Amino acid sequence: MRETGKQLVDVVTGSGVRSVAIVGTAKNVGKTVAMNYLVSELSAQGLTLGLVSSGRDGEAIDAFTGQPKPSVTAPQGAWVVTAEGVLRGSGSGLEIADVLGTQGVFGRLVLGRAAEEVALELVGPRSARELSAIVSKLLELGADMVLVDGALDRMAAASPKVTDAVILATGASLDMDLEAAAQEMGFLVWLLSRPEHPVDAVAALAREAVESDKVCFIDACKDTEQRDTQQHTTYVLRITDHPTVLGIEDLILEQAGDAAAVVVPGAVSQAFLDKARAWAKRREFAVIAGDAVSIFATKRPGVDLYVTQPLKLLAVTVNPVNWLGMSHDPREMVGAIGASLMDVGHPLPVFDVVSGEKSTEGVGGMAMG
Repeated sequence: MRETGKQLVDVVTGSGVRSVAIVGTAKNVGKTVAMNYLVSELSAQGLTLGLVSSGRDGEAIDAFTGQPKPSVTAPQGAWVVTAEGVLRGSGSGLEIADVLGTQGVFGRLVLGRAAEEVALELVGPRSARELSAIVSKLLELGADMVLVDGALDRMAAASPKVTDAVILATGASLDMDLEAAAQEMGFLVWLLSRPEHPVDAVAALAREAVESDKVCFIDACKDTEQRDTQQHTTYVLRITDHPTVLGIEDLILEQAGDAAAVVVPGAVSQAFLDKARAWAKRREFAVIAGDAVSIFATKRPGVDLYVTQPLKLLAVTVNPVNWLGMSHDPREMVGAIGASLMDVGHPLPVFDVVSGEKSTEGVGGMAMG
C-alpha cells in the first residue's frame, strides 16, 4: 500500500482535523477496506484512535450479497463504541469502560478500549445528535483521531455537526459503466461541496435562520445614500411559521416576495429545488440549507444553492471490483473519477488503497502517482 508521494493517510494527518467520517456511496464499495487502511496507518504513527459507526457495520456476512465482509480491526489501545449484542467472542479483547444507555436492536451501546488487536463489529447511534456526543466523548477520553464508519443512507456521520471532515468511498457498480460512475461521483462531490453564501451579511442571517428551526426568507432592501447617491443593499430576516418545505413547496415560495434567499432548516427536496428554479428565473434568488447532507438532490438544481455549515471533503477512495467479481482497471477508474472532479470544479485526491493507484492532479500541487 505504501509508495512515494502523498497517500490517503497523509491527506488526513495533514488536514489538521480530529474526526473523519468514511462514507460509502453504496454497499460493497470498499468503505471498510479504506477504514482499516486508515486505522492501520494512523495507529502505526502512534495515534490513539476512536472508532464508531453511524449504525451497524463490520458484520462477517454482508446482509445484501451473502458474501464475507472484512472486519473492522481495532488496534490495541483504541477506544471503540459498539453494542452488547454483537460482541460475542470479540468482547474478550475489549475492556468495557462505560455503558452508554442507548438501546437498539443489538442491545445497549457500550464504550470500551481494545486490550489487544481485535476484529469486531461497530454499532453506533443513527441520530446526528447522539453520534456527535459519542465523537466528543471519544476525543475527551484521549483519542487523537476518531474515525466514523458511515454510509449515504446514514448521512449523520458526514454532518459537520458530527465530524470535522469526510472521505467518500465509491466503487464499481453492477452496470460497470465507468463514465456514468465518474459523472455520478462528480455530481455528489459538487453537491457535498456547497459553500456558504458569498455575501457575508446573507451568510450571517442564514446561520441565524437555521437556529430558529423555521423556514426563513432573507429580504434585500436597496438604500440610496444622500451624499453620493450610490445604492447599498441591506438584508433583513423574515421568519415564517413553517418548520419544513416538504409538501408545501408552492405555499412557501408564494411567500417569497422579493426575497434574495430562502433558508431551509431541515430537508431540501428535489421538488423544492425544481420549483425554486422556476422562481429564480424571475429574480436573483438562492436556496440555503443547513448543511449539504440535508439536500436530497438528484441533479443540478438550476438555482444558486448554499449551506450555512460547509462540509470538509478530504478525498475519494475507489474499489474497482464489484461484489460479483467484475472489475475496472484501477488506474482507469482512479483517473476517470479524478477527471470528473476536476470537471465540476472540486478536485480531490482519489485513491485505491489496495492497488496503490492514486490521482491527485490539480489538488494543492500534488501530482499523479
